[in-house]
Amino acid sequence: MNDQISSAGLELANVLVTSPPLHQSWDAVQKQKLQTAADPNAQMALYINETKHSNTIIISFLTSPVTPHDQPVMVSSLTLKDANFPLFEFLCSKNTPSFSVNELAIEFFKFNHKNLYNLRKELVASSKTSRIVITGHSFGGAVATLFTLWLLQILDLSKAKRPLCITFGSPLIGDKNLRQCVLEFSTWSSCFLNVASINDPVPKVFLTSQASGYKPFGTFLLCSSSGGSCFEDADAILQLLVETSSQCVQNPVPNSGTQLFDYGKILNDLKTKALSRDVFELVEEDRVPLKAGIKTQLAAILGVLSSQSLQQQQPKIEFESLIKKMVTHERKIAIQKTKVYSSFLKLNDIKKYMANMEWYKKESKDMGIGYYDRYRNKRYASDINAEEYKKKLSNYWLDTVTEAANKPQTEGAAMRVRFLFAGTNYRRMIEPLHIAEYYKEGGKNYREERPRHFVLLEQWYNEEEKKKKEKREREERENPQLRSASKSNSKAKSVASSLNDDSCFWVHVEEALILCDERASNPDAKLKMIEFERYVLDTLENFAVTPDIFLAQSSFMRWWNKYKEIVGSSYSSELTDVMKRRTYRRYADGVSVLAVL
Repeated sequence: MNDQISSAGLELANVLVTSPPLHQSWDAVQKQKLQTAADPNAQMALYINETKHSNTIIISFLTSPVTPHDQPVMVSSLTLKDANFPLFEFLCSKNTPSFSVNELAIEFFKFNHKNLYNLRKELVASSKTSRIVITGHSFGGAVATLFTLWLLQILDLSKAKRPLCITFGSPLIGDKNLRQCVLEFSTWSSCFLNVASINDPVPKVFLTSQASGYKPFGTFLLCSSSGGSCFEDADAILQLLVETSSQCVQNPVPNSGTQLFDYGKILNDLKTKALSRDVFELVEEDRVPLKAGIKTQLAAILGVLSSQSLQQQQPKIEFESLIKKMVTHERKIAIQKTKVYSSFLKLNDIKKYMANMEWYKKESKDMGIGYYDRYRNKRYASDINAEEYKKKLSNYWLDTVTEAANKPQTEGAAMRVRFLFAGTNYRRMIEPLHIAEYYKEGGKNYREERPRHFVLLEQWYNEEEKKKKEKREREERENPQLRSASKSNSKAKSVASSLNDDSCFWVHVEEALILCDERASNPDAKLKMIEFERYVLDTLENFAVTPDIFLAQSSFMRWWNKYKEIVGSSYSSELTDVMKRRTYRRYADGVSVLAVL
């Protein structure tokens, strides 16, 4: 796996340098530079140009002259919020409540906010039919990066094409928290490609200070005219940028917007090499897969022909130290990818556990007790297996819900929609067992101690159902022919194999049982019993509860046997009439319990 990881960077670089969008982006940058008569005295000027290629729209940014090394200062998102400029507040999450970003890049947004706002609005409409590429060189690239993040905020990526941000020689724009914020959005990091030559001083300009807190995100194509390789690991990118700073001694930092480091020649050279498949030669002692892959990457970037030539041709770079650190980074990535694979396997296990719980429920019904009460009593060895499945399912969903809750609002909402169906099934299947344990151990008020992930799953489900209902009502108002059979009729057909809609149904039953025992000392007992009757009758009318509650050994029937003794034979209500006449016997067939009353 390790040698595959290392070679992947080289292969991706070869693909990128032969792809049209990369060359088209640089052509747009170069054309804009030649056509723009920039005022050398202008402050915070941002020039925006649009180029079209077939179904691709390229937006290029060019800034007025700045000297990047004079502007290493970052500003906190909290400071921006206090200053009434919370433009990027949407990136924050519970895990990462704040971040810092280059102050000069933010100033460009402040001075050009109106034009950027109008541009974003136009691109949202265009993104449904065209690929959007945002590009810029040097500090124009930094502005392009921030603009792309701002654009991603309002794009519906389920309908729009994902934008691509390609920067050339851009300085880093934010700290590790900004990187983490971007990573919270699962697909966003892949929207950013940063092309940086080892001979260009601008990408490294904020890394000279030991106190620098800048951290990269996205994919970096580190290159020279002799070769290049792609990296995504932030620490590896930083290490390579710092270690190759000696390559820039003869290239002082230019004023961004006034000088153009020639990436066109580099890209053309790399394209030629990729098509001709130049081969780097390893000496025998370097042919350990992981180390060999890393040396090949370094040689590609620095432009040497063999591993023996690395130190000879680039004596100012501490290669052994650099290689050692890169080996550590690559192994870390390998571990992370292994964890992703393990998560995939874990998801398959979760599906198996749910299938086992379905079988447990069916088996309990055949035993005449129902799975809630069977689990509450735990008299069989198979109940211990069910307890183990419950624990594993609960651990998985606790982590999943916590992750979704901590993500930024947009990403968290998208994640919730993806897993909500499975999460609802889990809640309806497993929470009753959690309730059974709670009351078995002497609990009195489950609602106050209800696990938060169950609360959130129910809240998210209700929010989504409300949206669906409003949409359905709008469509039916516009077209009355869309009106279909009631939801209750469709649910009636499947009630025998369903789960309780209210995963806390058994909480109501347990509380009713407690009321039966404490009626003498509880003046509100009678009123609460009537409320419970109405609740049960409503769930039955809507086929929102399973027929299992009527099994002879269920807690609900235990409540009924106690309750009918308390109220006596003269007491009558809709629910007591249902129970006395046993009209619930055809409930499993989808027949209303009130049909024959």
